Amino acid sequence: MSKTKQTLEIEQALIKRTNSVLGCYGALEVTIGRAGSSGYERCDYVEFDTSGEIRCYEIKVTMSDLKSKNKLSYLGDKNYLVVPEKLADEILNKHRNLGGVGLIAFDGKDFKSLTRASKRTVGIGERVELLEGIAKSACRDAIKFYLGDETK
Repeated sequence: MSKTKQTLEIEQALIKRTNSVLGCYGALEVTIGRAGSSGYERCDYVEFDTSGEIRCYEIKVTMSDLKSKNKLSYLGDKNYLVVPEKLADEILNKHRNLGGVGLIAFDGKDFKSLTRASKRTVGIGERVELLEGIAKSACRDAIKFYLGDETK
């Protein structure tokens, strides 16, 4: 399934924002656990910094996308739902409590944090799985960059 233009814009903006912060790194479509097995999850974007904090971002661009059966993976120390500004207003009007997940609105250019994310305790095993997933995603994207269509 191909991504919408809006999803790609949000991904690009997240990457640029991460890249602008010294000591902060991120990866797209991070798989946690073994892909294809029943126990795996995939997070749209995961970033970590030199302090060791891991932040997971789920990107949704429509209410039907948000309500779909696609799992929302909130596995980081802090977790965020990133949506277009219009959808953020709709979410806030219907769901004031997001269960500790931060809500971030994207206006096509900038991000605006609307609700704070609660800090959760991530066990050492889960932290290792997250970091392994980040490394695998970074390697996958580097291969795509260097080899392009040769990866098929």
